[in-house]
Amino acid sequence: MKRRIETLEPYPFASDFRAPEPSVKDTIQISTEELALLLSDAQASGASIARNDSLAEQAERLSQTSSDLKKVLAGIVDLAAYLERAAIDENDRADALDRVRRLAAVVIEGQGDLFSEPS
Repeated sequence: MKRRIETLEPYPFASDFRAPEPSVKDTIQISTEELALLLSDAQASGASIARNDSLAEQAERLSQTSSDLKKVLAGIVDLAAYLERAAIDENDRADALDRVRRLAAVVIEGQGDLFSEPS
């Protein structure tokens, strides 16, 4: 809503910093249409602030989940590297690495859950 300045009045400066005497022009007159526009503007501003807060909260939650997911995947990679170097039977090593790969696949496929609504 754009506001138009109709008149400017000089401010009566007092050296003792006391407030000026109130004048008759200190009252505000506003039409019904102007009040409706003002209320509509306030409502839109409030809704925008609430929407921005909600989006910021969602972004923070997604960022934290993404960080946690990176830690989990890094742990899986470390485990796979350890299993490849471990002194175990070749069949056991292959079985363990297969399980690690399946676990990693489950974690990666679960990324779709990042976008689900929290319960």
